[in-house]
Amino acid sequence: MREYFRFSNLRKEWNREHFLLLLKCFLASTIIAAGIEVLSRRSIDETITFIVDRLPAYFYNALLIYFTMTFALLFRRRTFSLIAAGGTWLGVAIANCILLSYRSMPLTAPDIWLMSSVRTIFDKYLSYFELGVLMFLISVAIAAIFFILYSAKKHPVMFGFAFVNFLFTMIILLLTSTLFVQAGILQKTTDFDNLPDAYAENGFCYCFAASLITGGVDEPETYSPVVVDEIIDAQKELPETTEDKPNIIFVQLESFFDANYMSGLTYEANPVPNFQVLREAYPSGLLSVPCIGAGTANTEFEVLTGMNLTHFGVGEYPYMTIVDATCPETIAYVLGQLDYTTHAIHNNNATFYDRDLVYANLSFDTFTSIEYMDIDPETDVTPTKWAHDAVLTEEIMKCMESTVDQDFVFAVSVQAHGRYPSEYIEGYPFLEVEGMSDAEREIGFEYFLYQLRETDAFIGELVDALSDFSEKTVIVFYGDHLPSFNIQEEELLYGNEQTTEYIIWSNYDLGNEKRDLQTYQLSAYVLELCGIYEGSIFRLHQSYDFPNDEDMKFQDDLQVLEYDMLSGEHIAMNGEQIYPAALRFDVEDILIDQIFTLTDAVTEETVCHIFGQNFTRYSIVYINDEPYETEFISKNQLSLTGVALEDGDMIVVAQISAADELEVLSQTEAWIWEAKEMVETQ
Repeated sequence: MREYFRFSNLRKEWNREHFLLLLKCFLASTIIAAGIEVLSRRSIDETITFIVDRLPAYFYNALLIYFTMTFALLFRRRTFSLIAAGGTWLGVAIANCILLSYRSMPLTAPDIWLMSSVRTIFDKYLSYFELGVLMFLISVAIAAIFFILYSAKKHPVMFGFAFVNFLFTMIILLLTSTLFVQAGILQKTTDFDNLPDAYAENGFCYCFAASLITGGVDEPETYSPVVVDEIIDAQKELPETTEDKPNIIFVQLESFFDANYMSGLTYEANPVPNFQVLREAYPSGLLSVPCIGAGTANTEFEVLTGMNLTHFGVGEYPYMTIVDATCPETIAYVLGQLDYTTHAIHNNNATFYDRDLVYANLSFDTFTSIEYMDIDPETDVTPTKWAHDAVLTEEIMKCMESTVDQDFVFAVSVQAHGRYPSEYIEGYPFLEVEGMSDAEREIGFEYFLYQLRETDAFIGELVDALSDFSEKTVIVFYGDHLPSFNIQEEELLYGNEQTTEYIIWSNYDLGNEKRDLQTYQLSAYVLELCGIYEGSIFRLHQSYDFPNDEDMKFQDDLQVLEYDMLSGEHIAMNGEQIYPAALRFDVEDILIDQIFTLTDAVTEETVCHIFGQNFTRYSIVYINDEPYETEFISKNQLSLTGVALEDGDMIVVAQISAADELEVLSQTEAWIWEAKEMVETQ
């Protein structure tokens, strides 16, 4: 090995052949960069326009690819390593191209880390045939990689030459990054307010690479105990929190917006009549959300914490990168300190976006997911396999009625979620639209409009259910993002592609103020309307009177408090650490009341009947830690066929994840079987 580093050998590496190899790598990088842009923009014309108009940015993207190729030259199997370097970039670009067919947001590195959580919804976006083709192509790609690796020729070592060029390219890349950002050729990552626009403006490679290396809230240069204290002390004097506090309910509506804002379209019926009536009568306004066509959990994060995702990494999902190990101050925590009971509800599986884990760190006392709901798959689910939002009314009322004190309920709906069909579904209603030129888009939009109308009906039902509720109650309805139809600003009469709306309904007088807000301001605004002035970040919003994004003093102060809470010394909270809540699933216990067995006189099979409370279709009977095929009869009865119980058997009813039948979310206390309970003949 040492002879590779002898000066005489290193001199031999600096030859014409190796310099030609570098030139070939750079030319290949420019070609790959152009191909990636074609895949990213799905347009040759737009790619040519980008290269011509943004030539320095294009060459910067090529330089990123070239940098990975210079690293590949460090290995003896150069053919394989170079193909792997260029192929990885192309593979990621192909994945981005496919992803853009189903949502408006481009691929980021956090999307890849998110795969383990969202793998359960692949069948909602891809048919089994498409999934099969995808798995086949992935298998072929893996096989090709191993074949190339096995057959690749080993070249003479040129470690010194390759290492020097790798370091030189790294230095050039770092200098170019700094100069291009300062010169405005490339955007700062903190200016990526609109991710699709950022990718279009800067190129795919730059933005994707930025998503790889950024994350969390950077430590502000000014961060110190003195600065945090100054921010707290400089806040204007706020009123004392009222004693007469209301119940507070947030309902985050999947892909919800007033479709009447679409320019040039007419519908056979108004898709959001209830929402429009409430908008006129109660506090409301436009809501600027952090995502487009996807990213529900990020809107959720901003609402719960009051934090601005612009201060985080590119495309970051804090649920997966920060909240899984950190407990931030949230509206649930603040209200919990005021003796509220805090509930989370989602009519989807508990593990989606790791909610079964992060909701404890977000200070929720209970979490009701689809596994704990009485949902009939024949009547309560859409053709695209999302649960109806109407089921949320009963779940919200259960939370409200489960305590005598105030409740905070945070419900996340799912019915209007994509993917939307491209063909009409026989026997299923669509809401007709006129004025849309794209036939396939029109069919999907008509399907979405019908789901939107049903979600709007749920809004009306929930308001009716709580209108006569004996306690003061506030409901906040808002959309998490626009639906994934790649809606552009010029198609909208109001707002833009990152705008939804909110309404604050109450069963007592809250006024009728009209005010546009950022998503991260919504909770603080609701707390102010309810007479609640608590929480360091929420008080900051209230003290500044909810300024726009251009108020840099406010943004700087907000970033300081965000860093202090997530990574700093918790100075704003007097050094106090927030700990995870003792999260329990659902507000009603699942119980076993009685077990007995019957012997069928005809088949002579033993049928075991478990009677109890609050069973669902995700209830599975475990006997001595082994799962058994369980038939759901009703919320009070389960049965097992062909199972002979023995004296001392330990029986529990477990709620399994809708995403993974091997994952147990919770289970009942064990019932110990005694033989004397057993024999009856059917």
